Amino acid sequence: MSMKLDGKIAVVTGAAGGIGAAAAERLSCLGAVVVRADVQYAEDAERADRAYLDVTDPSSWDRLREHVRAEFGPVDLLVNNAGVSARADLLGTSDEDFTRVLQVNAFGPWRGIKTFADDLARSRGVIVNVGSIYGVTTPPAGDGTVPSTVAYQMSKAAVHQLTKVAAVELAPRGIRVNALLPGVFRTALLDDLPPQALRARVECAPLARPGETDELAHALTFLACPESSFVTGVLLPVDGGYLAAS
Repeated sequence: MSMKLDGKIAVVTGAAGGIGAAAAERLSCLGAVVVRADVQYAEDAERADRAYLDVTDPSSWDRLREHVRAEFGPVDLLVNNAGVSARADLLGTSDEDFTRVLQVNAFGPWRGIKTFADDLARSRGVIVNVGSIYGVTTPPAGDGTVPSTVAYQMSKAAVHQLTKVAAVELAPRGIRVNALLPGVFRTALLDDLPPQALRARVECAPLARPGETDELAHALTFLACPESSFVTGVLLPVDGGYLAAS
């Protein structure tokens, strides 16, 4: 089976690094025209294939939609990947951090779907949200571990439910909606973990290693391509067996 996305217009949020960068590169290799969107890109240095996006700002989404339409046409694929965290336990999480994480991780994908729904309906397009195994389970507890913020876990659980609701409500418009649930991957979100805490998480998965972002990008490819045309509403763990073992 040779998966292709020749000529499809894709938007990937949080594309400046990590999972988003790997996803954008993989989609491009399959022939998609990829617009990389990220808050790290300068607003005054916009390119056709790269655009500033603050996922918490509805007007920023509207500007991105108009930019993509003007440069390439209506979107065929939306990858809601942008995400943040705040390393604190339940009682130690500040109001500011809680609000910021929910705004980026949960409000962002919801706003993205609303922004591009009409375009995606025209092309019978695809949405892939990036959730997390920590929207289903909790990280290991004990000596040498640190919490995965309650705000992060709640936000990813919200993304999972958003995926299911959107899959049901948008199916009549020909739009498929699925989510990837990454396990422990080598990304900047884990840079602040001490080695023993990272090791405790890695050891929860039977494959006993962190994932590489390319491995997640390959899974995303399946959900994005026509070969998965009867797949919608799925929460696909890509986690080395972490959830199966838990």
